[in-house]
Amino acid sequence: MSVSTETPGTPAATVTLGAWDRMRVHLGRPMVLRLTSLLVVIVLWQLIGAGKPYSVTQPSAIFTAAGHVLFSQVLPAFGSTLKAFGAGFGISAALGVPIGLLMGQSRLAELALRPYVSALYATPRVALIPVVMLWAGLAFKLQLTVAVLFGIFPIILNTYIGVKEVPRNFTDAGIAFNAGRWQIIRTVIIPGSLHYIFAGLRIGIGYAMIGTVVAEIEASVVGIGNLMSLFGQELKVSDMWVPLILLGLFSVLLSVILKWLERWATMPWLRGKLTDDEGSPATMALGAQ
Repeated sequence: MSVSTETPGTPAATVTLGAWDRMRVHLGRPMVLRLTSLLVVIVLWQLIGAGKPYSVTQPSAIFTAAGHVLFSQVLPAFGSTLKAFGAGFGISAALGVPIGLLMGQSRLAELALRPYVSALYATPRVALIPVVMLWAGLAFKLQLTVAVLFGIFPIILNTYIGVKEVPRNFTDAGIAFNAGRWQIIRTVIIPGSLHYIFAGLRIGIGYAMIGTVVAEIEASVVGIGNLMSLFGQELKVSDMWVPLILLGLFSVLLSVILKWLERWATMPWLRGKLTDDEGSPATMALGAQ
């Protein structure tokens, strides 16, 4: 393997790497490091789990369990969870971003809403589940309500902070060019706070998923959380890991998609590069930082 080097004022030189150096270069790649660490974890888990099959279990046992329960039980339960989570996060984003923008732009809205938003954000929302149960029952409405309660407040607060962080001279420039209030919001405030909005969405999407699953574990009669609770009560440890791994993979994919959307929205000069070099969000799942 050869590497070309060039310094100002000198001709290019070719450096030949030895076998050890070539191996170090390959091992230093992010994709190789991730796959290597995953392989090491799986091997160690398999070795440790061999002595504790009823508590730690093993990747091989989980793979076998997936063949039995993935399509018959896990995916139908995950569909119920996904439906409530998707609706809950959609409501959180649709309400949270405008509320945050309103609080950041209106002193009256800030004074009226900030104490409630801050108090509910700091309150452990798990403590509200018994109250929500009385209002919403034990099925879809419970999952939806808890997902919104968990997901909306990070979005509101991050959007509000983002609006406050937009430099004042940007808005002054818009006013100097006779831009209306909505024009300033559309062309200055929203683009200037996009990083904060996407940060809130990333936090909110994770919280909404957590809220949905916690509600299912605590009180629901449907969903993947309820299924995990049933597997735990029956001491089916390998079966219980199947929905856990599915949730983890799904969460990673959501995070990658949101990060890709953030880069697409905030760095338009990279849009062609993101599409040509990195591919779709799903393709980026293994290689994204």
